Amino acid sequence: MAGLACAIECERLGIIPDVFERDESVGWPWPCTVHWLNVLQRQMGDIRESLREKYRLDLKPINELRTLKMKSPNKETSIEGKLGNIMTRGKHRESVENQLFTLLKKTPVYFNRAADYKELSKKYDYVVVATGKDTAAKEMGLWIDYGVVHLRGGLVFGTFESTSSTVYFNTRYAGQGYARLAPWSSTQAIIGLCNIGCSEYEMDRLYTNFLEEENLAHLEFYYKFSLPIFSTGRVSNFKSGNVLLVGRSAGLTERLLGTGAVEALISGILAARAMIQDLDYESLVRPLQKHVENISAIRAPYENLDNEGLDRLVAMINTPGIKQAIYNTGINFIDMAGGILNKIKS
Repeated sequence: MAGLACAIECERLGIIPDVFERDESVGWPWPCTVHWLNVLQRQMGDIRESLREKYRLDLKPINELRTLKMKSPNKETSIEGKLGNIMTRGKHRESVENQLFTLLKKTPVYFNRAADYKELSKKYDYVVVATGKDTAAKEMGLWIDYGVVHLRGGLVFGTFESTSSTVYFNTRYAGQGYARLAPWSSTQAIIGLCNIGCSEYEMDRLYTNFLEEENLAHLEFYYKFSLPIFSTGRVSNFKSGNVLLVGRSAGLTERLLGTGAVEALISGILAARAMIQDLDYESLVRPLQKHVENISAIRAPYENLDNEGLDRLVAMINTPGIKQAIYNTGINFIDMAGGILNKIKS
């Protein structure tokens, strides 16, 4: 996404870049639905409107998110309202990647072309690394590692409320992570497990435990998928020589829930502006990193919770005053709390 957003902005600023894509088409090979939660982006207001007004990206969701259910072993709460949007990723025609791809007018995209940023940097004025991997940042000595996440998922058939999503917290199968049921449509949903703390060899058993414990094992699976180990971290610098890092390659994925799509899109646009308008990319993208790190700071106290603590957390979120303050006001509680935790840590 970050690379396509960068190419779109380059076109708008009068420069036609070359885009190299190692696959035969854009998008992840596995289907996925992601949530653009307004509560995580209070500084933007409504995420979709902000991207359209500030960055000229009008990306269409598959649905609005109007209900968010949170379940711990013995507690449950439900948040109602205009919470954000449900987007799809991957090779589906409505995916964010394919929507971005259709916005390109003149840019050549070279498919089935694995590119080496080191070689390209000798031939081009600038190279933007948007691979979604930490490889380049590690090779350049810029990556600060925070561990790995294990992911399992599947596409299921059933009957679902297409504007409602459920998040599950339970250390017995998710460790310090979480699981979710995210609708694709009224008849299909993605059921995923994000585990932090287990080994790769335990994931199949834990995924089965999750399905059984949450009464989801009866659903008919179209297929299941196992994703490569997902590394987490941040970078010390976003640029080395004429090479710029964007999106997850720049560590712009927060470590609480694993979101980062909005930051990826914006970082790609900022990279294009920096290259073409001779701006300081580091200073442009630092606010994105600060926001990501504020959200990530909340992970440390979360990791100390056992299942009883998760029950208390879900019960607290269900408290009318707290629920109203977090979800139905314009106050940026996530950044405020994370910023305080980061200051205490430093």
